[in-house]
Amino acid sequence: MILVAARDKALLDAAQQAGRPVTVDIKGRYRHDVPGRNVIGRLSRSGGGRSIVVSTPVTSWFTSTCERAPGIAGFLAMARLANTRLADADLVFVATAGHEIGHGGMAHFIGSQAPPPAATLAWAHFGASLACHEWRRDGERWIAGNVVDTRQRVIARSQSMDDLIIRHFGGIVGTSLVGDKAAVGELRDVHAAGYPDFFGMAGLHGLFHTPADSAAGTGPDSLEPVARAFAGALGEVAASGR
Repeated sequence: MILVAARDKALLDAAQQAGRPVTVDIKGRYRHDVPGRNVIGRLSRSGGGRSIVVSTPVTSWFTSTCERAPGIAGFLAMARLANTRLADADLVFVATAGHEIGHGGMAHFIGSQAPPPAATLAWAHFGASLACHEWRRDGERWIAGNVVDTRQRVIARSQSMDDLIIRHFGGIVGTSLVGDKAAVGELRDVHAAGYPDFFGMAGLHGLFHTPADSAAGTGPDSLEPVARAFAGALGEVAASGR
C-alpha cells in the first residue's frame, strides 16, 4: 500500500487511465540498534514450575487502533484473571515492541528473558486484528459495520493443543491453522524457538496499516467471545499442568 498526498491524486488517476507506469522514490533510513521497550510481568507461585506465557505486540504503524487494541485488551484481561482463574500457574506476560521491524522485541525476549521451552506449559499469543468489524465506504468516509470481519482471521495452534483449542474456540469464526502452518505473526518466532505448545489468533481488516484504522472498528461485543475463549483455554492449561 502506498499513501500519497491528495494533491497527487489527479496525477495518479491520469497515469492509471493512460496505462502509464509510475515510479515511486522513497527517501528514508533503516536504523539499526534503536531503543525500544518490552513490558514484562511475572507471577512465580509454584517455586520453579513450568510457566504459561501470554504475549501481544504493542507497536505498529499510525494509531492502528483495531490492529492492536483488541490484542492489548485481551492481554490485560488475562492479567486480571491471574489471581482467580489461573491461580496455580506461574505466568509470564510480555507486551513486545519492534513488531514492524522483524519482531525485534519478541526476538529479544525469546533470546534472553523467556522461560525455555522445557519450562513452558503453553504460550498464548494475542496477534493483530482479533476482533475488528467489517468496513464499508460511504462517499469519502469509511464506516464500520456491526459484523465482525472474519474473512482473514486465523485461529492458530500447535498440533499438541488442537483438541483443547477446538473445545474452547469452537464458537469463534476463523480459519484454523495447525502445526507448522500455525507459525504466523509473532508465533513464527515462538515456533522457531522450539516451544511445542502454543496457540493464538491474528487477522487483517479493511483499513489495516492505514491511518484510517480507528477505534470505531472494534468494541466489547466483538472482543468478548475471543477473550472468553482465551480465558477458557488458559484455565484448562493451568488446571491440567499439561
